[in-house]
Amino acid sequence: MTTLWIRHGTSLDGITRPHAHARPDTPLTARGAAQIAATAHALHDCGVWPAIVLTSPHPRAATSAEILAALLGVPLAAPSPLYAEWRAPDCVLGKGPDEYPSEYQTWRTDRLRDPDSALAGGESLSALHERAMAAATVPENPGEENTALIVSHRVLIGAVAAITAGASSPQDVFQAARRFTLAPAGIWPALAELR
Repeated sequence: MTTLWIRHGTSLDGITRPHAHARPDTPLTARGAAQIAATAHALHDCGVWPAIVLTSPHPRAATSAEILAALLGVPLAAPSPLYAEWRAPDCVLGKGPDEYPSEYQTWRTDRLRDPDSALAGGESLSALHERAMAAATVPENPGEENTALIVSHRVLIGAVAAITAGASSPQDVFQAARRFTLAPAGIWPALAELR
């Protein structure tokens, strides 16, 4: 089964707080819905016919997935926490770098030395690594040449991309995921890479 990862469209936090850690419940915007519709049309124009759309439970991703499934006329699976964004600690949700509390700044400095550490509400680098490893393995159907679309978030998609490229430690996967770029409603791997 071929897997295409799609970042959700632009969310409200992406517009009002672009440098902040997005809150889990931030919704998709009208701009984001239009971006996802354009992605659906691009998939259709390239002859990509997915068998299913999988999604993160966060509203910005789940709504993006609903739009994709409806426009492409394919089934939508129940949302799964496997595809959720990396859980930033509660103390930084909706906050930008100039608002980070000292406890987060200290943890941020130390997290590469202790990848099992986490602050309240947050996910450790080790937990993200384990989840990304599981997310990178979509069950295959022997003898079928199907495509699964997975609607997720930049950091998780970046972690999967890092693992696919050979990164193996939680620290390396997280560092690569932080640097990973993918525009809202962007596709990884790019459709051009599939040809």
